[in-house]
Amino acid sequence: MQLYYLGPKGTFSYLAAKTFISEEKATYSPKSNLYEVVKAVNGNDDSIGIVPIENSIEGTINIIADALALQEIYVHGEIHLAINFALYGKEGATVEDIKKVYSIAPAISQTSLYIYRHQFSYDYVDSTIQGLDKISDTEGAIAPLGSGEAYGYTPIDSNIQDYPHNVTRFLVVKNHDRYNTGAKNTILLITPKFDKAGLLASILNTFALFNINLSWIESRPLKTKLGMYRFYVQADIGLCNELNKVMSILETLDFKVKVIGAFNRH
Repeated sequence: MQLYYLGPKGTFSYLAAKTFISEEKATYSPKSNLYEVVKAVNGNDDSIGIVPIENSIEGTINIIADALALQEIYVHGEIHLAINFALYGKEGATVEDIKKVYSIAPAISQTSLYIYRHQFSYDYVDSTIQGLDKISDTEGAIAPLGSGEAYGYTPIDSNIQDYPHNVTRFLVVKNHDRYNTGAKNTILLITPKFDKAGLLASILNTFALFNINLSWIESRPLKTKLGMYRFYVQADIGLCNELNKVMSILETLDFKVKVIGAFNRH
């Protein structure tokens, strides 16, 4: 089995993949960006992709939300990964030695209070691991705790994220909707056919009618007209008669409904 993830080795996507399936049981293939991960999964029937969909601080990763609607990928699993950042530098360096740090934009954002407190200047790179290449006597890298060690670095400081309960939710995606039986979570893509009052209320009220809890609700532009949106809902229920009734009601209310995920949380 081929496993695609946002690389290189040591990224949070890599760490999430390791909690799902070991490198001994799958061939890990890093990609340089999330679009390439989705494209690779689309073109390989015997593959999975590990992609981030939501961070508890930064919110939804829009490129993946849009891919679920516009590309042929489907959700077959979910992984929650605690996000812990570390400051890496040269051996023997201290925090006081560092004047500038490098990382990706979300990592800079999620450690902004730490950066401000130490009055670091900062700049962006394409991946947290790429920041390790910038390390010098006065420059450090902000990267996932536990990742720099694979490249010969030890953390100067650890758990430097602004919020202690920072979690990223990853999805396990494949290019087909042949879901395993017994799934307890379902993701629906709900697209209104017309713009009218109470669209979101209609969706929420229909799920409430059957006492179905929703653990994720998101909207994204349809990209056809300003003010038109599609909705993503994750229901804490599997594919069953109750969910079929919800879908039927929504369709009578002029929504197009598509199942884009059925899985159990990992």
